[in-house]
Amino acid sequence: MTPEERAAAEAVIDLDAEENACPACGGRIPGEARMCPECGLVLG
Repeated sequence: MTPEERAAAEAVIDLDAEENACPACGGRIPGEARMCPECGLVLG
């Protein structure tokens, strides 16, 4: 795993925030979304 992949895998997403950055692609994720609209990463 590259350092970038490790950082993305260990990223913490605040599901209550107004907006987050996708740890996989860096796209903008609205706070209520549970999936990145850019790359499809499912948030937990």
